[in-house]
Amino acid sequence: MTGFASCPGIVIITLITSLISIPVKAEIWTNESVQYGKIGSNVTLWCSASRNGSAVEWRLNGTRLASPFVVLQNGNLILTSSDSTMEGNYSCHDKKGQLLRATALRLGYAPALLRVHCIAANYYNICCSWEQNVKTFLPTEYITTFRHASKASETCHQDFSRTNVCTIKNPRNWHSSYVVNITEVNPLGSTFTLSRIQFHDIVKPDPPERVSAEPVHGFPRRLRVYWEYPSTWPKESSFPLRFQVQYKPVESRSWSVVETAHLTIELTDVLAGHFHIIQVRAMDLLDNGNWSEWSTEIKTFPWLEPTLKPEESESNTQSQTENTDYSSTSESKVESEEQYEKLALLVSLGTLGGVFLALLAFFAILIWVRHKGKEETSKQELTSMMKMKSLPV
Repeated sequence: MTGFASCPGIVIITLITSLISIPVKAEIWTNESVQYGKIGSNVTLWCSASRNGSAVEWRLNGTRLASPFVVLQNGNLILTSSDSTMEGNYSCHDKKGQLLRATALRLGYAPALLRVHCIAANYYNICCSWEQNVKTFLPTEYITTFRHASKASETCHQDFSRTNVCTIKNPRNWHSSYVVNITEVNPLGSTFTLSRIQFHDIVKPDPPERVSAEPVHGFPRRLRVYWEYPSTWPKESSFPLRFQVQYKPVESRSWSVVETAHLTIELTDVLAGHFHIIQVRAMDLLDNGNWSEWSTEIKTFPWLEPTLKPEESESNTQSQTENTDYSSTSESKVESEEQYEKLALLVSLGTLGGVFLALLAFFAILIWVRHKGKEETSKQELTSMMKMKSLPV
């Protein structure tokens, strides 16, 4: 939206206090060859040259009309439940085909409530912009005024090179409230929207300018950052700003933030050997309003020993990282191998224990079998002796 691009960082003003619609007929829309109508309504096109309801023929863009949505009444054309497809150049003709009247039909909506947004990039101008809640599709003009306290209404100056924007210049009392009146006018009527704004709540500086950074000689973990006030902010000491600086290594996702009221700061905890991204934003020192947007990112590198270049430092850092990764990988491999050896030893001991137990069982069974065999032999010998004793001599 063009109107909003001219006022960066717009703060939405939520209080909308009034809405009224009044039919108007502005001089710029009294051209008889153009007729305006509301979408969804019945629109009547007049053929004033027809006499006594004599037969006429209506054409749209040169083509004879034969639509169920058109009705002829005394030579006049009635379009029922009109929609945007019915727009075009209408003409009525007599029986000989002679042109009686030509009308260009434009369809749209009456003005509705606007969304108004105001911001103050400094204490000398309030920039207000707005957008339609309802797209009217019709030519539109805006009347813009404002009122301070009980004072009479004054003009909110429109810059016609910027769409839907007006400026309150040199507000008299920056700590008070204003009522802004934006009236939208089109051929179907007008609507005004009143928005109440509190000046000190909408102050929002533009981002700091000319942001730069440089390494601190001899300190690989330091950077010195500089910037200037935004050109739209007054340089007087009565309107000081405070600043926030956010910075991080290019590879990191997390920002570090420091705050100062000066136009320079020395960062003391940057990561040595890495490119850093830096941004700065501003806010009124008395905490009026809001922080500005962040400045454009800048990229810088901390101090390095003369024998090293940033590329070499980064490659060295990468090598160190790779070596660290390799070392950690090797250590993990060694640990895994040690665990494997311990497991293999346990398995071997378990296997030996199983074999030993099997051997013990085997010898136990062997001893038991031999012992049982001896018992059987003794029993047989005893039986034989008993039989021999029982024989007669």
